[in-house]
Amino acid sequence: MFVKEVTLRHFRNLGCQSVAFCPGVNLIYGKNAQGKTNLLESVFLLSCPKGFRQGRERDYIAFGEAAAKVLLRYQAFGREQTLELSLFSDARKSILLNGVSIRKNGELASQFCTVLFEPGHLDLVKEGPEQRRHFLDTAISQLRPKYQSALESYSRVVAQKNMLLKKNAGFSSGLPEMLAVWNEKLADLGSYITLQRGSYVRKLSAAAAAHHARLSHGKETLFVEYRAFCGAPDEGLFTSLSELRRLLLQQLEQALPLEIERGMCMVGPHRDDMELLIDGRSARLFGSQGQQRSVVLSLKLGECELVEQTVGESPILLLDDVMSELDRARQQYVRSSFGNRQVLITSCGRARFSKKAAAFLVSGGTVTRLEAPKEDRPCTGA
Repeated sequence: MFVKEVTLRHFRNLGCQSVAFCPGVNLIYGKNAQGKTNLLESVFLLSCPKGFRQGRERDYIAFGEAAAKVLLRYQAFGREQTLELSLFSDARKSILLNGVSIRKNGELASQFCTVLFEPGHLDLVKEGPEQRRHFLDTAISQLRPKYQSALESYSRVVAQKNMLLKKNAGFSSGLPEMLAVWNEKLADLGSYITLQRGSYVRKLSAAAAAHHARLSHGKETLFVEYRAFCGAPDEGLFTSLSELRRLLLQQLEQALPLEIERGMCMVGPHRDDMELLIDGRSARLFGSQGQQRSVVLSLKLGECELVEQTVGESPILLLDDVMSELDRARQQYVRSSFGNRQVLITSCGRARFSKKAAAFLVSGGTVTRLEAPKEDRPCTGA
């Protein structure tokens, strides 16, 4: 799949304009704080329930305006399609797929897919479990219609259980009976989330390992393992929803005294992690910075392959100023992995990129496509 055109109306600083992309590599360049990342995020928003920068949806609306709109024309599954997102200052929003209203984000799963790689992802290995869970949840939400809805429901149940625990912290009289109701709901939703994450990680491990082997010239082996509430179970467990539910409910019951003491929910997929191992050792604890970056790069390219395997179409690859963070060898590997995928890549300058790429200059929120290539120096401004 590939984006033909994005039309914007009052989206951040980009005003009202249309940008037509080519199916191959599209370089979006200019000085910092001009709107390059905003343009990338306008495309990403229609493949993922949330943007890749923190903030409220109303923050996408230009200052002083009541609404913002993003309209995509894209090619997928052999035909041209449209996606339209409207955001309103009163927190309402609407999504139209080919003119038909979408009530839940999950209904967009597999319809329009992107894979984002931005500088924050380079900390995926060395930062805490929350970032790795977010990586998994973003990737799976694009592929499984029920997954995002289950995540949202699970988060609400955890919040309600935590509220009950905090209100009654240290007091167990009558509390176990009340908590049992929430634990049943957590077991229903949490087992499904764990099943999907475990299944996805098994496939991701194989795809990412192949890329890592090439990046390390066959000298290293990458293994990705999902660390669930039940430890590191055998692969067969991640095919049994009923067994996962039984184990989660058992763990929740065992953790009850500790949860009452601490006033918070201690067990479930909201506390799980993804272990990244190089030759059997933790990449977080023992990997060099170069090895850690190779791991993240391998994960992202593996994510691309899983979209292709599941959906049957290549995702749009969004690269937000990451090439400057990679050494020359890894930059070259990224370029060699583009294949037939559409790529939207931001950069401060054009000097490092092929003149065959379609080039778009962003200045003051205005996007201009350059028909004739020009040499340009990378910018250094803030």
